[in-house]
Amino acid sequence: MSTSLEQVYELEPRIKVARARAGVLLLIISDALAVIAVIAGSQYLQALNTEGQYRVAGDYAPSFVAGLLVMIGLLLSGVAYYLWGRRASKAGETGQTLFLLLSLLIMLVAAVGETWIGATLRYGVPIQAFESIHLLITWFTAVHLWLAAIIGILLFGRILRGRIAGHEFVAEVSSWWWYYTVVASILLWLFATYLT
Repeated sequence: MSTSLEQVYELEPRIKVARARAGVLLLIISDALAVIAVIAGSQYLQALNTEGQYRVAGDYAPSFVAGLLVMIGLLLSGVAYYLWGRRASKAGETGQTLFLLLSLLIMLVAAVGETWIGATLRYGVPIQAFESIHLLITWFTAVHLWLAAIIGILLFGRILRGRIAGHEFVAEVSSWWWYYTVVASILLWLFATYLT
């Protein structure tokens, strides 16, 4: 007779895979809705332009060149991640760890760059709609880049400990978030560039 309140059992592999896939897909869907809400809210504020105060003299957008460099870095990170992930998601393969490490390092540099861009936006008080939109998009992107970097660090640690074998779905679902982060960040940057 067991004295524990819960029976300890191991989930079937197919259930683990389904849970991981569903969890990441739900996270991506909910985050995509947040991205759409940011874009729709920004368009609404621009169209509303209450008392002509949407953009006042002296308002400036984040640095285009710095943003472009971050987006190029994200594209390179996505390509390197793809080169690792296409082999890592196959049974019995671990992928070339060098590509994952390269992708992770580029993502970390992009996250630092986006954080620097956000920190250099020193808008005065009161913050106008134009300024608040750029602050929101910049910091929203920075948080997502840091989250992707943390996921990459955890995944890299799992690979170094040899805990990826038999769990190919981990590489698959983490790649979904990685690609989503790259695409959503680029779309938000393009939208912010369009606003200027």
